[in-house]
Amino acid sequence: MGVDHCWLPKYLLSFPETIESDLMKHLISISTAFIMSLFVASSAGAEDAKPAEWLFVHTAQTAEMTSPTTLVMPVERDIFAFTDRPNRRHAYLTAEQFAGLWADDKGDSFKADPPNAVLTWVLGDTVREAEVVITGAAAASGGKTLVYRVKFEVGTDLGPSNFFKNASLFMTK
Repeated sequence: MGVDHCWLPKYLLSFPETIESDLMKHLISISTAFIMSLFVASSAGAEDAKPAEWLFVHTAQTAEMTSPTTLVMPVERDIFAFTDRPNRRHAYLTAEQFAGLWADDKGDSFKADPPNAVLTWVLGDTVREAEVVITGAAAASGGKTLVYRVKFEVGTDLGPSNFFKNASLFMTK
């Protein structure tokens, strides 16, 4: 009487080649799907872990350049701040809270890395805009005004007046 020394069960040894092939294809498909789901989950987790990038909007009926580097804007409403995906948050900041973003000179603060901004205003029937870097901000008049220290891009034309109507300042950090 012969002894079969193979460690595989006899029923597996008797599978026709097509069943073995189909089984192997199925196992490969399941393994591939599992590995792909790990990659997708890890990239989604990395996206969620990304720090929020805030955008800020300050709007006012008027604004005025009181010097080549000083922009004064009344605070008629709180400064609106929001983030994009995946964070999708928003906040309202008072003039004092907003100016406080320039207080710390460490890390990724506004003082250490001043934000880029676009100033828009209406001149006649035209909306004008100017790119600026905001190097500082201070609340004044009991929080009713923000005084910005700004640096305009070279060649910026502010028009015939230092007084702006329907001004908006859009900042990103």
